Amino acid sequence: MAGWVARNPVLHRIVWPPDAPRVSLVGGAVRDAILGVRHGPDLDLVVEGDALPLAGRIGQALGGRVITHARFGTARIELAHGQHLDIVSARRESYRHPGALPDVTPGSLADDLARRDFTVNAMAFVLHGAGEGGLVDPHDGRTDLGAGRIRALRGGAFAEDPSRVVRAVRYAARLGFRLEVGTEAEARISAAAATLDRSRVAEEATRLLGEDACAVALGMGEALGLAWPDPAPARADRLGALDAALRRPAAPPVGVWALRLGIGVTEDAVRDAAVPGWARAVAREVRSGLDLSAGLRDVGTPSRIDAALGALPAATQVGALVGGADVVERWWDEWRDLTPAVTGADLVAAGVRPGPRIGASLRAVRAAVLDGEVTGQGEQMALALAEAGRLR
Repeated sequence: MAGWVARNPVLHRIVWPPDAPRVSLVGGAVRDAILGVRHGPDLDLVVEGDALPLAGRIGQALGGRVITHARFGTARIELAHGQHLDIVSARRESYRHPGALPDVTPGSLADDLARRDFTVNAMAFVLHGAGEGGLVDPHDGRTDLGAGRIRALRGGAFAEDPSRVVRAVRYAARLGFRLEVGTEAEARISAAAATLDRSRVAEEATRLLGEDACAVALGMGEALGLAWPDPAPARADRLGALDAALRRPAAPPVGVWALRLGIGVTEDAVRDAAVPGWARAVAREVRSGLDLSAGLRDVGTPSRIDAALGALPAATQVGALVGGADVVERWWDEWRDLTPAVTGADLVAAGVRPGPRIGASLRAVRAAVLDGEVTGQGEQMALALAEAGRLR
């Protein structure tokens, strides 16, 4: 852990003020450092005291943008290249009833670790203060890491917050772990309550859908009793085909998790999901592409394929490719960005009056070029002028 901290591009730059309270690195960074796997740009720090003044001093020293939330005793320091530090005051949590937002009060590092979800996420490494350089592991997370299992920190954790069912399978799939027997049993009981119309569940689901191991996580969730993974036998194959499609250099830039929402989640659940409207729209579009794929395989000439695909939203094009319409690949690679040698300015210079005829003529030229009926600039110009005259 000490070596990992020393190599971290953010942590190694911090000089802790001598009068600062105890500060510890917590959560996923500790877990991933012990496992020796890559960690993302987020780092979570717990301060046993008031985090806000310390966040201001550290943010200024690092040249970052500090965003504070005084009500919750939390701050975020946004740094270059998408990196950020989340700094929070140590706290304890209680729940008035299952599914409620937690009531938060100040606490110790031990309290803060005890409020977390799984043992593998409830470890800390002390960066400054008493016990500096030591690993704090009150819930035996290291043993669970070694055993490759996800274990809930306490009984009733899923009843408190059903979104933890989604989080459990997300971590298990990402790390290649399994759920501990008691944890799995409790997750099954609460899975039915983890519906996408609940904002906390939907938030966890978007994270799951953004994971490389999304298909595995959805399968684990379905086995536990989550109602919203699409039960279609082709789900995993479609998600694999989606990933392959998006790796193509010419693939359109569409949000990955929203595309997976359309491919991997039932249509009814998408309709009611507490996610942004744009994401539901993308999910519907990619799903419609699956339905259109069979018809696109036999559209015919390149110009007809161009007309058909050019009229579709980008997500629908992706869905059609996932569904087996391989012609989408060729359209992306060869035909989509084809530019005829004749422009509207050329037609105006040749005496064609500006107006709808110019657009129609250029479309006719594009279709002819795609189908190999005309080649050079001269042939294209002749066709464009003939088309403009016919439309007069």
